[in-house]
Amino acid sequence: MEQKNQTILVIAIAITVVLAVLVSFGLPALTGQVPEVSLPDISQEAEGGGDILPVEVTPDTVQSVIATLSRPENCYRELTVTLYWAGGSSSSKIQIWADGDYVKTVAGVGGITQHRLVGDGKLYLWYGGDSTWKETAADQDSFDLAQRIPTYEDVLALDRNLITDAGYQVKNGRDCVFVEVRDTDLDYLDRYWVETATGLLCAAETLADGVTVYSMAEESLQTPLEDGVTFELPDGTVIHECSAVQ
Repeated sequence: MEQKNQTILVIAIAITVVLAVLVSFGLPALTGQVPEVSLPDISQEAEGGGDILPVEVTPDTVQSVIATLSRPENCYRELTVTLYWAGGSSSSKIQIWADGDYVKTVAGVGGITQHRLVGDGKLYLWYGGDSTWKETAADQDSFDLAQRIPTYEDVLALDRNLITDAGYQVKNGRDCVFVEVRDTDLDYLDRYWVETATGLLCAAETLADGVTVYSMAEESLQTPLEDGVTFELPDGTVIHECSAVQ
């Protein structure tokens, strides 16, 4: 019975953390005009060798800088999302296929595989081994929720007054734009890393009272998608074919 109670407690903590993280990503849109930033050629070399940073990144300019980054039209990504609590942690492996407005994900959590497919105004959800699915109308947040991770759009929607730090950083061997946000209501500190080469958010973490409670890391990226990639339901119904498919 004690082990069962501990398991329920762990699951409850994990759900609470995920919800708290997702709520923090739903902060109000920017209240002021973001300064416009013009990025020079990143490949330009400085005198004496070395690359010039494209523009200074500060809390005032970081959202404009991120908005200028180009992202692939379609891609395949593998991510690891980890939840931490006192004395333990739990990691989920997430696969993401994205092509325009279509996103499908496969997430393994605690031996259960969850499938989500978003596109054409609909959200489809099922689990490994299912032959049927749940279908609902997709809203503006369905793409982010389907991926179960924050995106660069979440960073652009942050309240500027909550951004406490920004700059260029190398994260997991990748050149990134870094953003740090403090949620005073939840007393959380959120950190994001957007890769400059892809415009994709490749890492994120949340700290509570200085302790990491959530982290996301991109393990691999493939773009463009290979031929033959389809977005289909468990009964084989094809909802969408990748633009790379002839």
